[in-house]
Amino acid sequence: MPISKDTKRPKGFAYILYLLPEHAVKAYKALDSKVFLGRLLHVLPGKEKPQPRERDDALGGAKSSVKKERDAKRKAMAGSDFNWNSLFMSADAVADSISERLKISKAELLSADSTGNPAVRLALAETHIITDAKQFFEQHGVMLDRFSDSERSDVVILVKNIPFSVDEDELRSLFGKYGSLGRVLVPPSRTIAIVEFLEPSEARTAFRHLAYKRLKDAPMYLERAPKDVFDMPYDPEKHTKSKELGESAESTKAQLEKLHEPVTDIESSRAATQGSGGKGQAGCVLFVKNLNFETTEDTLRRIFGAVDGLASVTIRFKKDAKDPTKHRSMGFGFVEYRTPAAAQQALESFQGVNVDDHALALKMSDRIGQASAVDDSATLTAGGKKPKGTKLVVKNVPFEATRKDIRELVSAFGQVKSVRLPKKFSGGHRGFAFVEFLTPQEAQNVLDTMKSTHLYGRHLVLGWAEEESSLEAIREKVGRQFSKDSGESGASGKRRKLEIGDREDMGSDSDADEPGMDVDSDSN
Repeated sequence: MPISKDTKRPKGFAYILYLLPEHAVKAYKALDSKVFLGRLLHVLPGKEKPQPRERDDALGGAKSSVKKERDAKRKAMAGSDFNWNSLFMSADAVADSISERLKISKAELLSADSTGNPAVRLALAETHIITDAKQFFEQHGVMLDRFSDSERSDVVILVKNIPFSVDEDELRSLFGKYGSLGRVLVPPSRTIAIVEFLEPSEARTAFRHLAYKRLKDAPMYLERAPKDVFDMPYDPEKHTKSKELGESAESTKAQLEKLHEPVTDIESSRAATQGSGGKGQAGCVLFVKNLNFETTEDTLRRIFGAVDGLASVTIRFKKDAKDPTKHRSMGFGFVEYRTPAAAQQALESFQGVNVDDHALALKMSDRIGQASAVDDSATLTAGGKKPKGTKLVVKNVPFEATRKDIRELVSAFGQVKSVRLPKKFSGGHRGFAFVEFLTPQEAQNVLDTMKSTHLYGRHLVLGWAEEESSLEAIREKVGRQFSKDSGESGASGKRRKLEIGDREDMGSDSDADEPGMDVDSDSN
């Protein structure tokens, strides 16, 4: 049923397709000139839907080239509900984004002369940008837990593999040609976007025309977003106001002083300083994101010290790509309080506060502070899930990667106890690795953070590793693998296949497998 672009109402006619021609003829005879909802229906035979014409090649043939056939097949499969990675980002766009953020050239970022592996640096940059994109989407009403649902939206489209130079205005101009747009969300990293249409028919038209269309130097990957991905329906007035507030990034000095004024409530101050009697509690540590790379721990300590009960402030650092002798902030850190009440008060007081021209993004961490320890087995993560252990299995590891690369990658998000990369007897590793962390919370953090990370162009698949129950189970597993690699199982299988003539031969074959038995004499 076609929709008018101006009025957003049906144009007054529709197309109906039947599976069988006789059914269409029957409907034509029965419904023509009938009254429906006060209107006189006029039924006409429709023309067959026009098929896209194939361009003739240079030799005059009717078939298109292999490349055009591949593109047509991709477009036909673009609407599939299955996708490997909803938050896929172009490696080139990731490198451009992180280079601009660090104020270095892309050549310096990926230089082999710098400390560490360039592929690992790119994977860390991708993980960091994906985390920032998730935070941006959450702030704008996107429910990330919906991405695991299979049901898809009719009006919201995920735009992936876009170049870093593309901004919101360019996307609005590109998609706006096909209908009226609602929300268009482009994170500061500019590597992925969400486009919302007001009408499902217009969204389908845009999806059909723009899937795999080249935008500057890369094809766009489009995916239908999960259904109800936004926490509330689109409201033009509210969206305009929130956009205006977002453009005014700096707060006034009076607002900052009001947010930073010390806590004067006696009961809150007393609760914050009493501690927990030597037993740790969950919910005492805040995760601070979107830090300016120039922000120091002393600056954060002065700000968060306004709430009584501050225990420690930590900013994560890494080696500078330009100067390995120096360290550079990774843009996030942790703030620990003595009680959960003080941490919750700081979370509410300092959420969105501007520090060095960056609005702080606070989140309750699943860590247990160093001020007091607690049994890890009784700890829940921030999402309410209990970690299953301290060991993770990393699958789909590229064969170019080494044990050092895996350790360097995961150690940026947790303290690594050991890394094991099983080897083949013929040389090289098997394509998966086991990583053990000091605490279950760090393992859970790595599992949540690195879900969409790529290494050497391959998507790393993380999961909980199964713990071997006993030494006998480990020996049995190694024995099976050794037999498989040495070819013993294949040889025995081949012999049984040759001697399957009668049951006596099969029995003699089983007897011959025992030590001291002569195979030839027994078979005779």
